[in-house]
Amino acid sequence: MEEIEKKINGIKRYRRKWYDNHASTYDKVWWESKESKNEMDRFKTLVKVKDGEVVLDIAAGTGIFLIEMANDGAVCYGIDASPKMLEQLKLKIKQKGLEDNVNEVRVCNADRLPYPDDFFDWLTCVGMLEYYPIEYAEAVLKEIRRALKPGKKCFIDIVNPIHKEAQRRDHVYKYDLEAFEDMTDRLGFKILAKNAAGWMIQYLLACLLSDFSVSH
Repeated sequence: MEEIEKKINGIKRYRRKWYDNHASTYDKVWWESKESKNEMDRFKTLVKVKDGEVVLDIAAGTGIFLIEMANDGAVCYGIDASPKMLEQLKLKIKQKGLEDNVNEVRVCNADRLPYPDDFFDWLTCVGMLEYYPIEYAEAVLKEIRRALKPGKKCFIDIVNPIHKEAQRRDHVYKYDLEAFEDMTDRLGFKILAKNAAGWMIQYLLACLLSDFSVSH
């Protein structure tokens, strides 16, 4: 376990530095990708936030997905490990006049959410888990489960392990899908929907058990 933690911490440092260095050009590159546009289209089919619902976007980055939800009337919180990415998000919020729909944007890690239990109506985590071993995914899902209100939903994505683009990329983790889905069940989630989008697999999960507890 100590070796895994060391690896995870190393990845965190690397990803923060990478995103800080690419923050100013990130959106341009993202929107030029056909796969990214497909991911957004499929995201919109699954994530239907209602006006006033409280949402946390984990790994919010420049706010590509958070802005969509804020535009739909959600009360949004956003976290990310990269301060430079969040600077870009804050600029967007001001430019689009969404200050009333974004309560907080802050730097922190996904496995230690600074929010109380049963706080959010929605949690989203897009484009992050693929860079980490499944042990980290489990830690993040435990925190999502803790912070999500019973009966409410979360949206996450992971690499499609059989997609040729995923197979080409040595730096991403390709989880065994059966093991991953068994883990979500064990942690108290039900899979409501599952999309193939680009070279990712998107999951819409519901939080099932009101008396479920997680250990830190």
